[in-house]
Amino acid sequence: MTFRLRIFKRDYGRGPYTGSHLRFVVLDSNKSKSYPSNFVSMLPMRIDSDGKIPSVFTKLFGNNSLKIARGLLTVSLQKEHDSEIKAEIERRLNLLEPNPVIHVKCRVCRQFFKTPKEKARNQKICPECIKRFQQKKINRNV
Repeated sequence: MTFRLRIFKRDYGRGPYTGSHLRFVVLDSNKSKSYPSNFVSMLPMRIDSDGKIPSVFTKLFGNNSLKIARGLLTVSLQKEHDSEIKAEIERRLNLLEPNPVIHVKCRVCRQFFKTPKEKARNQKICPECIKRFQQKKINRNV
């Protein structure tokens, strides 16, 4: 099975409310040469490793889905000439990268602790200090 990625750009709207929508389609070139008959699945924005809501792409490729998606996107990035489509491919490649763990300094005890990238801006107090604060609050209420 030889897979390739095909990107469709669809413009919508009229007047000042115009925009475009990009669809990433995974094709199997061994099935057929024309589009509708060699369709495999749509390439999802994010490929969740936890598998809570698996997409068709994840069901078909299983554990190799992340590797296949990254390979398809890198090949299409080299072949593509349109700047808007290239930017979307790069954005999707960044979405496939795992979120790094960031070390943040606690405001209370001044110790460094690990937090996911999404929470780095919001979480300023370490979990141990939060537990101590909650214990003090419970003891006051009793």
